[in-house]
Amino acid sequence: MKFNALVKDVMTKKIRSIGVSDPIKKAAMMMKKYKIGSVLVMSGGRVVGILSTRDIVYKHIASGKGKKAKDVMSKSLIKISPKKTIEHAARLMVSKRIEKLPVFDKDRLVGIITNNDILRVEPALFNILLERMKMGALRMREETGFSGCEVCGNYSDDVKEVDGVYKCEECRD
Repeated sequence: MKFNALVKDVMTKKIRSIGVSDPIKKAAMMMKKYKIGSVLVMSGGRVVGILSTRDIVYKHIASGKGKKAKDVMSKSLIKISPKKTIEHAARLMVSKRIEKLPVFDKDRLVGIITNNDILRVEPALFNILLERMKMGALRMREETGFSGCEVCGNYSDDVKEVDGVYKCEECRD
C-alpha cells in the first residue's frame, strides 16, 4: 500500500529552536512549555543540530556531560524534503533510528515532521514505525543483555522472540 500524503502536508511549520550556547535547561523548559520532544539548535542563522529529550536524559543527566546545547546535541542532522511522501519519511526514521526529521526545501528550513505527526495522519504506517521500536529493543538487548517484554512491558534478562513478539518467561507460558 502506498501513502501519497506529502511531508509538507503533515509537518509542523512552527519550529522551536535555541542557540548553541544556550543552557540545556533552557531547551528542557522550552520542550516542557510547548509539549515537544526536541528543539533545533542554531548558530549564525543555520541549523547545526537537534537536541531531543533523549539527548538530555542519556548524555546530560545520566552521563553528566555538558552544560550547553552544543555539548549534548545530535550533530548528524538527517533532513527530508517537503515533497517526499510520509511513507518515505517513516522509512527514513526507521532506517536511521530517529523520531524527528527537519524539513528543508533546498537549503531553507521549512518545518519538522515527527513519527507522531505521521501516525496522526496515517495510522496504517504504525507497522513501519513499530519496526523501529523492535530494532531499538534488539539493540538494547544486544548492549545490555536484557530488554522489555512486548506483552507485559516488564524488563527481563530472559526475553525471547515468539512469533515476532519478544516475550518474558511468564508471557511465553
